[in-house]
Amino acid sequence: MGKFSFVLTLVFYLCLLYLNYPKPNMGGDNAMGYGLGLSFFGLGISLGSIGLFFYLSRLGVFGMLTPDPFWRNFLAVILCIAFVITVFFSAALKWDNITEAVSFSPWLANMNSLIWFPLLIFIPSFLVLFLGKEPSFAPVRIFFYIGFLFSLVFTVGLLVDWLVYQSKQQKEIISQIQTQDKEQYETYMREIEGLDSTQSILGILPLTGRYHDAEVREAAVEKIKSRPDWESELIGILVSEYNYHYAYDFFDGNMVDHPALFTEPVRLSILQMAADIRSTIRDSNNLQEWSFDHFGIERLLRVLDGQLSGLGMDFYPAILEVRKALDTAPPDRFKGVKYSVTSVLDNWIKKNAR
Repeated sequence: MGKFSFVLTLVFYLCLLYLNYPKPNMGGDNAMGYGLGLSFFGLGISLGSIGLFFYLSRLGVFGMLTPDPFWRNFLAVILCIAFVITVFFSAALKWDNITEAVSFSPWLANMNSLIWFPLLIFIPSFLVLFLGKEPSFAPVRIFFYIGFLFSLVFTVGLLVDWLVYQSKQQKEIISQIQTQDKEQYETYMREIEGLDSTQSILGILPLTGRYHDAEVREAAVEKIKSRPDWESELIGILVSEYNYHYAYDFFDGNMVDHPALFTEPVRLSILQMAADIRSTIRDSNNLQEWSFDHFGIERLLRVLDGQLSGLGMDFYPAILEVRKALDTAPPDRFKGVKYSVTSVLDNWIKKNAR
């Protein structure tokens, strides 16, 4: 078993060496072929090394380092993993443009360790397996010690580089998100500040929702309420044919001065929503689970249960029309599509059942 594992590991190593020298063509299909070859030969080395290190452990090679059987076998596993990692990444990193790693990986890639490092394990293994030398034989012991030491050093170095790289990537991602958030915040604030009396408030209504950034939301709400006729503008949007649902963003979390003025416009907007859903289902060429999420039905229902409740308007029939509209027969290719808003409406209808 030991000799077979040695030959198997050596053959796959030579194939990996042949794959890597001279420099492979990294363009197009050749790059894919190189990657597959690297993976296949790396797997072969891994399987062969398991058998080789297991047999070396039985011969007492690792007894030079510790006499305890448990720790001897544990050490064999660790050093086998370290050996495979070092050989594989000596090949994988050789022709890679390593710009992200901190220090160790470029050094490992440029020192041609794939050529000389495996010999530190292969030479003493050959002496032990084929020439019958004892593990205590000086050349065998020295080669193994050096090989094991390099395996651990290379593996730890690669691990440190990987951890530092991940930390660097995480910091870059956080920095990008913060930059994007800042740019988006500045864009929103410019839009709010730049809104003059000749422009509709429709453009900044989405910024007034309860889950928006607090500073942006407060600025948008303040801008809207600075207009003397802002409630009339909201009513005009509610009774419009296409934009009514944008007003739900404002109502959800922002109080109006005269809520009774909005009960009928909201009811009419709900009926308009039902009509829009029916026509969309009949004529749509892309019905999906999320198709009607943009109507803001959850926000609407919070408004009905919140500042518009107890004002004498019965919204139940209008909401029931929206629910019935969702049952409109779709084109055959969309039969079976379930809309995410259906369960939201069902829960509200059940809670407010007549």
